[in-house]
Amino acid sequence: MERVGRSPRRDGSTRVGRPRRSVLWIGLIMMGCGGDRVTSEDGPVHLSASEVHVFGASDAVGLIRDLDVLPDGSVWALNSGEPFFVGFDSGGEVMGTHGGSGGGPEEFRMPAAFVTGGVDGEAWVFDFLRHAVIRVSRPGEWAQLPIPREAIPPGSLLGGMDIMSPTVRTARMGNELLLPRTTGSMASGLTSFRLAILGADLMALDLESGSVRVVVSLGEVLDDPSQGFVPTDGGFPLWYRLWAVCGEDRIRVYDRVRNQLRGFSRDGEELTPVSLPAAYPTEVSPREFAQVVFPLRQAEITGGVGSRLGAEDSARVLNEMIQGIRGQPRELAAYLPRYVDFRCAEDGAMWLQPVDLSIGGLDGGAKWMRIMPDGDVREVHFPERFDPMRFMSGRVWGIQRDEWDVPSVAWIALPPPLAM
Repeated sequence: MERVGRSPRRDGSTRVGRPRRSVLWIGLIMMGCGGDRVTSEDGPVHLSASEVHVFGASDAVGLIRDLDVLPDGSVWALNSGEPFFVGFDSGGEVMGTHGGSGGGPEEFRMPAAFVTGGVDGEAWVFDFLRHAVIRVSRPGEWAQLPIPREAIPPGSLLGGMDIMSPTVRTARMGNELLLPRTTGSMASGLTSFRLAILGADLMALDLESGSVRVVVSLGEVLDDPSQGFVPTDGGFPLWYRLWAVCGEDRIRVYDRVRNQLRGFSRDGEELTPVSLPAAYPTEVSPREFAQVVFPLRQAEITGGVGSRLGAEDSARVLNEMIQGIRGQPRELAAYLPRYVDFRCAEDGAMWLQPVDLSIGGLDGGAKWMRIMPDGDVREVHFPERFDPMRFMSGRVWGIQRDEWDVPSVAWIALPPPLAM
C-alpha cells in the first residue's frame, strides 16, 4: 500500500450503538433476561441471554458505535467519544485505548465506522472530516489512506441511514475499498438530496494504485422509491440505504420498491435477486408515527441530539405531534424505513433487521431475518439486551448490555439450523 503514510506514535430511546450528536452535526451530514431456545424446522429461532458469552469489558467503553473482529481473534470497539478505540486481545483482555479528537496530524476528527472486512488483517476506520481511512489496530504506528478528492469530493461520503447517527458504511472487496459517493446537493431541496443519498454511487478505490472506478450507481439500478409516495405530513422520507459486501466478490443492496435484495458483481453486473417476505409495516397510526419521529422533534426543540425533554414536556410535545399529523395509515407508513440494518457474513448469509415501532425511534428490536443466497429466510430473535454488530458463519459478535445498560463486547453462537 504505497499511498499509506506512516509515522511513529499510539469503538428513539437512546441505545448502545446509536449515540446522538448535535443538531449542527445533523445539518452538516444532511448537507455535506432470557429463556430457553425455541426452534422449529423452519420457524423462528429464539436465542436466550444465557447463551451470550461476554468477551471483554473496560471502563473506557461508553456508547459503542461499531466493532471489528480481526483474523487473530482480537476485537476493536469504536466509542462515541474519547478514547475512540478500545482493543481487546484474543482472550478478551484490554490491549489498550487510544484515539483523541483534534486537528493534529495524528488525531481523529469524526471517525464514522470501521471498514467492514478490514485491510490486511487490520482494523481501519473511515474519518468523515479527514476524508481518509485510518488504521487503528497498531496504536504506535499512524497510517492513513487519503481518499482521492477529485473523484470523491470531501463531504460526499454520507451515511444514508439514521440521520441522527454519524455512521458511514464502507467495505473492502478484494483489494478495493467500496465507498458510497453522493453527487446531489442541498440546492435541489432536502427531499431530493435525501433521495440522492439513497441513490449513491458505490465507488471502488484500489488500495495499491489509488485509482477509483464506479462499480454500480444505485440511483440507476434501483427502482425510484419515491414512486407513489405522498408527502401528506410534510418533511422528507426516512428511508435507509442498506448495502453490504457478501462473500468475496458480490454486493447486495436492499430495493424498497421490489422488496428484494439485489445483487451485483465487482464489475457491476447484476446477479439473481433474492425476494423477501411481505414488507412491514404497511400501516402506521398517528401515535406510532409520532413515537417514531419523536427523537427528531426532541432534538429540534432542545437544540441538541443528546438532549432530552422532561417527562411532562415529552408528553405534551408527543400529544401535539399526534394532533398535528396528517395522512392515512398507509401514507404514514410510506415515510418510514422497513429495515434499519443490513449485514453479511463471510459465507454470504445476509442479515436484515426490521424496524420495531414498539420501541420508538428508528431502531430495530431483537428480531432479525437471516436470508441465504438460495432465498431461504429464517426469523431469528436475539436476546433483548444483545445488539448484533458483526455476523460470522457460526457466531455473531455484538454488545451485551447489563441491567444498568453498561456495555460489554460479547458473542453468541448460532444454533445448527443457522450455523454453516
